[in-house]
Amino acid sequence: MYEKTPCDVTTCRGEYIRATLGSESGVLIHWNDFGVSSAVQARKLCHKYRLRFDQTARNRMREKVTASLLFRDRKSSYPKSVSHPFRGDYVRLRHNVKWKKIAAETGDQYVVFADIINKIARASGKCLQTLFVVSTSAMLVMDHRTLQIKYRIPATDIFRISLSPFMDDLAVFHVRSSEATRKKGDFLFETGHVIEIVTKLYLVIQNATGKPPEVNVATEFEANFGKENVVLAFKCAGLSEVQPGQVKIYRRGNRMEVVL
Repeated sequence: MYEKTPCDVTTCRGEYIRATLGSESGVLIHWNDFGVSSAVQARKLCHKYRLRFDQTARNRMREKVTASLLFRDRKSSYPKSVSHPFRGDYVRLRHNVKWKKIAAETGDQYVVFADIINKIARASGKCLQTLFVVSTSAMLVMDHRTLQIKYRIPATDIFRISLSPFMDDLAVFHVRSSEATRKKGDFLFETGHVIEIVTKLYLVIQNATGKPPEVNVATEFEANFGKENVVLAFKCAGLSEVQPGQVKIYRRGNRMEVVL
């Protein structure tokens, strides 16, 4: 019986990729050719291949690469996000007439992300649905029914984002103290798109300030809840997947425990 040699397998693999990806793909180099000329050819082909992407596609690739740099081997829920495209506007806010009028007044015409997510009450740990919007210049917390703006935080005021390393979907956005935010402090949200939100906001802040925010991944960290600082402590039972409603949040004095 005939057995393929390693070279035969390599050749078949290369032919399969050629047939699948077409003649201009940057991977169409002979698998067994590792000379200098092939490296130059690979760079040229990869460059030519990248030129076929429009700006939207390039932005999406940049977001996915950024997500990998931020969360790979740091956040347990990251792997399941890899195959899902970052859609951004999950509620078609860009097409909402009322939103267009509001955005024209606030300067938030360019929507990077929009979805109805859970805002966590700092006093009780209970969830409250809210419309969460990220524009190219700010983070907005809005009433999801009336579109009334409750908080508008300029991207330049967000200096850190904190998450646990576990499967939960919680994130804390740390805000610099100002007249508008002094009483409120930092924001705590829960969303199934936590990887996407943090990645997009990270890039927005970087573009606005020229410096990326710190992304802190830890089992315990401190948050400012207006009049006091509170320690958020995450406890995990080793679950491979967390179902909706499975995360329990308890507030005990100046400590908030998240159990999953």
